[in-house]
This record gives sequence, structure tokens and C-alpha cells, in this order.
Amino acid sequence: MTEDFLKTNGLKLVIRSHEVSDEGHQTFHNGKLITVFSAPNYCDQIGNKGAFIRLRGGEMSPKITTFTHVKHPGKKAMAYSRMMGGMGM
Repeated sequence: MTEDFLKTNGLKLVIRSHEVSDEGHQTFHNGKLITVFSAPNYCDQIGNKGAFIRLRGGEMSPKITTFTHVKHPGKKAMAYSRMMGGMGM
């Protein structure tokens, strides 16, 4: 399915986002489909890594970098998800 999509659309690779992955990324279909998720420790409770992808000009081969979360100082987990942390917005 991925090969057909790439061929039909004249593409070499599909990069998609916003699906949690333990390592921050996953690669499928012989490296032709990459999922990247840039929110480490999603919702302050999942414990996953985050990742981003760089594509360098010319070769355009993906380089994936992963990273871990840092603690939110002075705020409870998910404080900003509820009405901007109680700011009334």
C-alpha cells in the first residue's frame, strides 16, 4: 500500500506525526513510512521519548534524533491542559 501511494504521488518517503511511540519514532514498510512524535512523556505520564527528523539537502535521507523530557517546575502534571492552568482563558 505504501509503495503504491509513493509511486502514484511521485514520492520517496512519507513522514507522519502525532502518534505516541515509546522511542519517539517508528519506521515501517522498508523505511518508506516514518512516524515521529515530538512530545516526550506525553501528558506528563506516558514516559515516551520525543523525536525530530532532519532531511539534509541533496541526499534527503532522514536523520532521526530522540530526546527525553524535563520536569515541569512548579506546576502539576497537565496543569496547562485545563483552562490554561486556571488562568480563566
